[in-house]
Amino acid sequence: MATPMHNAQTLLEKIQSLPTDRIAEVEDFVDFLRERATARKTTGKEPLDFPVDDLGPWPEGLSLRREDMYGDDGR
Repeated sequence: MATPMHNAQTLLEKIQSLPTDRIAEVEDFVDFLRERATARKTTGKEPLDFPVDDLGPWPEGLSLRREDMYGDDGR
């Protein structure tokens, strides 16, 4: 089994052989891995990653009152 230093050297050589734009992608990925590891250490569990959809502002005059949404038939 290779030593950690040998693995690091091999990885560095592979990264250096990449085109410049791909090196930027590798750097972004490394930053992501560091942030995820930090988040796990501080919370002790996997962070939630819910999708976020921005559907714009609510319509003017929108009412969320039960009576306005379902009518008031005494239920």
